Amino acid sequence: MKKLGMKKMLKSIMALSLMLVMILSVAGCASTDATKATDTTAAETTAAAASETTAAVAKTKLDEIKEKGVLVLGTSADYPPFEFHLEVDGKDTIVGFDIDIAKKIASDIGVELEIIDMKFDGLLPALTAGKIDLIIAGMTPTDERKQSVDFSIVYYDSRQTMLVKTDNVNTLNTVEAFAGKTLGVQKATIQEELAKTIFTSSEAKSIDKIPNLIMELKTDKVDGLILAEPVAKQYAAANPDLSVNGVDLGSEGGSAIAIEKGSQDYLDAINASIQGLLDSGEMDKIISDAMLLSEGE
Repeated sequence: MKKLGMKKMLKSIMALSLMLVMILSVAGCASTDATKATDTTAAETTAAAASETTAAVAKTKLDEIKEKGVLVLGTSADYPPFEFHLEVDGKDTIVGFDIDIAKKIASDIGVELEIIDMKFDGLLPALTAGKIDLIIAGMTPTDERKQSVDFSIVYYDSRQTMLVKTDNVNTLNTVEAFAGKTLGVQKATIQEELAKTIFTSSEAKSIDKIPNLIMELKTDKVDGLILAEPVAKQYAAANPDLSVNGVDLGSEGGSAIAIEKGSQDYLDAINASIQGLLDSGEMDKIISDAMLLSEGE
């Protein structure tokens, strides 16, 4: 009986052990499945987050401007005829050909234009800090500035030339031809400096306003005027008795639009607007109009 009882006991222990192994095996499988499920969920969450991040990165500066519906221009409105304050219909208004260029860019993008007037030396910091979307302020694209921002193509190269009476266009067409003659220039301008440094054998007559200079030329009180080429062309077109003599007096480096670095589609859009103005001849007109407007401020 004792031996029989012992055998039964051993069988019972073996049965219990087998059951325990099975239970642990099932529990282990369940735990593995749960871990797999957790890992899968974590992977899906990570993938979703990565997708959202990629979408955010894919949104360009141009996309952001279109989304907010406003193009924020930073300028320093103390530089006529580029940008300056003028009372229009009883309201202080910032005008100038830089402003007209900005309006064209905003229109082409399909957004409204907002103008922020600030000190010139605050423009680049404001741009890099994201407070403005672009700078149009007669800014020259120097190598130093190119280290922190990107520039558009030059929209105004400030090339200087001369306006003379049409009867004299074939004789007064070199610097040397003006020896002993009188040049008309606008006061406190680059043209006044050019008259002093280049036309050393000529006399310079400085007058405040360009229309007065035009009258001086028409009445033979001066023999030629030094003007920015777009302005000279506009006056020649409006006055058949006046012509541009083709003398190239150089450039001061040109003006371009500054934007934050790495926004190629945005830069392409700006360049397309500028090129459109240049190709159509509209750029010359808005520059000339702004110069005339600045004389009456």
